[in-house]
Amino acid sequence: RLEAIEIKLTGEVAKHFDIYYRVHAQEFGWLGWARNGERAGTAHYSYRLEGIEIKLVEKGENISSYGNEKAFYDKNQNPFQESTKLTYTTHVENIGWQDYVYDGEMSGTSGKSLRLEGIKIKLEDQEYSGNIEYRTHIENIGWEDDFKKNNEMSGTSHQSKRLEAIEIKLTGEVAKHFDIYYRVHAQEFGWMNWAKNGEKSGSQGLSKRLEAIEIVLVDKGKIPSSNVEINTKESFIKR
Repeated sequence: RLEAIEIKLTGEVAKHFDIYYRVHAQEFGWLGWARNGERAGTAHYSYRLEGIEIKLVEKGENISSYGNEKAFYDKNQNPFQESTKLTYTTHVENIGWQDYVYDGEMSGTSGKSLRLEGIKIKLEDQEYSGNIEYRTHIENIGWEDDFKKNNEMSGTSHQSKRLEAIEIKLTGEVAKHFDIYYRVHAQEFGWMNWAKNGEKSGSQGLSKRLEAIEIVLVDKGKIPSSNVEINTKESFIKR
């Protein structure tokens, strides 16, 4: 029997499409959608796969209909150990979409004066229902009217417009268990202080580009770990 699967795109096609897939597993039924090399199915249950669906999706397409149900279950995983992971990617001037990074890692560039133009953020291996939602302040546009969520793109594509600020928040059950911290590297300001749970980060009315971002998922009520530098700068400046 097959018990789990990983599927990914490589080369030029991976720059233009995402690959989504979900499996029907013995005892579990249809699991959530996995994408781009993530695992789908089960491990250490001895359960067979009984069906699979695979879809090719253009980059930037609205994927809210795919939900955020769990796509992979490992019986050996400690059920009392919280495993929710945060991962995100940015679209950088002259570079395009970068590889996904995880909790606290920098996405963007340093010392290259390149603007961020778009961002996608998602939660993986969720124990709790709910979403991660975010919106950006865009050059000549301002704040987006609606929050994007669960790996939807916030920003613009092929318009050469800089991101200037961002808000990120958790909703639903997951917001009761975690806080979301984030900080940006802004033109002329450098790394700004940490914002959290929907606060604004960056600048407004100053025409300063975002160049990089770091995002951290923290257990509710705790502060970021000691390897997360806290500074005395503001997290948001508005003219």
